Amino acid sequence: MSVKNTVTEIVCEIIGMQADEINPDASFSEDMGIDSLRALEILAAIENIFEITIDPERLKDMGSLNKVIKVTEEHVKCCDNL
Repeated sequence: MSVKNTVTEIVCEIIGMQADEINPDASFSEDMGIDSLRALEILAAIENIFEITIDPERLKDMGSLNKVIKVTEEHVKCCDNL
């Protein structure tokens, strides 16, 4: 399964929405009302599934589904090169 599909599934499960209900560019906080605890939950789940560590400072770069996918892909590729 691709990083995009896996991240989408994780986000959907945590926020309780279907993939087709989410605008991938919508702001989690401003457009969807997702709080920082949910964002941390998404981060932790991604780290668990992909066995990576993402600096919590990167949360500010993970404000939408597409941005979460991008940051995750960067970390997965980075770790694959080790």
